[in-house]
Amino acid sequence: MSKNKIVFGLEKVHIAFMTGDENNPSWAAPIHIPGAVSFTPEPQGDENRFYADNGPFFVYTTNNGYSAELSMALVPDEILAEMLGWEIDTNGMLVETTDGVQKEFALLGQVLGDQKNRRFVYYRCKAARPGKGLSTRAESIEPNPDSLTVTIMPIEISGKKVVKGQIELSETNAAVYNAFFDAVTVPDATPAAVDKTELAATIALAGTLEEVDYTADSWTALTAALTAANAINDNAEATQAQANQATKTLQEAILNLVAA
Repeated sequence: MSKNKIVFGLEKVHIAFMTGDENNPSWAAPIHIPGAVSFTPEPQGDENRFYADNGPFFVYTTNNGYSAELSMALVPDEILAEMLGWEIDTNGMLVETTDGVQKEFALLGQVLGDQKNRRFVYYRCKAARPGKGLSTRAESIEPNPDSLTVTIMPIEISGKKVVKGQIELSETNAAVYNAFFDAVTVPDATPAAVDKTELAATIALAGTLEEVDYTADSWTALTAALTAANAINDNAEATQAQANQATKTLQEAILNLVAA
């Protein structure tokens, strides 16, 4: 595969909240947040120089992670509440509290390349309260995106202090690359086996049904869902998310059958 000359754009931003801690890290399933605008991480750390022989003899640079600005069209209230320790009351109102405890998370996303896309994950992030300017509507509508200040810190995984990981599709990593947004991918991860048990059972159930028993429109919808489900079931590189979605779609098509 050809290598990228440039990368550009930002999409597929996901948040995966930590379920463990920095000493025993684990993360919940990533949640997609649509509306990515920009992400600008700035390296944090000091450079220490030792001079000898009339010049720099030894240079040591510390890696303290990044300070970043993440701009999104709109961060959902449920994400903000969990991220910042705020509350959603019985009326569905997002309530900013002064004693909320921030929750750490992994930040995942994708940038485009001229040859192939690059996916990234920052493992240990903490967000401050978002800033959002508001203005009156003029002749044209100017969106007001949410801006989050994100502190990205090192974390120990398998005995290594790490900050981020990034991956591009190659001939040897397709399974890990394709499942990148299903779970937080740690260094040297091996792809988890995709469980297609429920998908196969749903396909088998659909195979017991008879076309003559149902209306043409509902049967057409079932046929389309069954064809897609079989394609995923036969695809050795299908991800768990794809298998789950194919199962759900086929189950809904079965439930939506209308008797003739």
